[in-house]
Amino acid sequence: MKEYDRILDELNTDYIANNIIQRYYGRPLDEIYGRIQQAYTEHTSYNWFSGDLILLYPSIHERIASKPYDSIHNSYIANGQTYINYNALLINKTNNTKYVLRKSLKFELSDELPHTITELEDLERHTGNEIIIKKVLSKNKRRTI
Repeated sequence: MKEYDRILDELNTDYIANNIIQRYYGRPLDEIYGRIQQAYTEHTSYNWFSGDLILLYPSIHERIASKPYDSIHNSYIANGQTYINYNALLINKTNNTKYVLRKSLKFELSDELPHTITELEDLERHTGNEIIIKKVLSKNKRRTI
């Protein structure tokens, strides 16, 4: 058991690995290692931040449209229709910077919502709609990138 804990201590290098180790402690090492590698793949930005580790914290609210909107998937959201208003905080763990979406995204209730940076980047690529993020410089001061 000492060897098991020693190996886990070596793997426990950051927030993602720590979270997985705590959740799956006691399971085989190859399963834990595989889950850590999968999590790194899901939380690594390939388009916007070229290889940086990004944690995504979505803010999801159900709303009723007060006027017509187009959803992120280019479908029509009618006045009075319920939709999902989606925004997110992105934390770049590689260089410790924070970003937010410049505009919230509108989804229909049946749409699948992004929960990782990979899913958010894929959403932009698949829909053809540009998603613009802003760097959070300090309280209430942001810069578009």
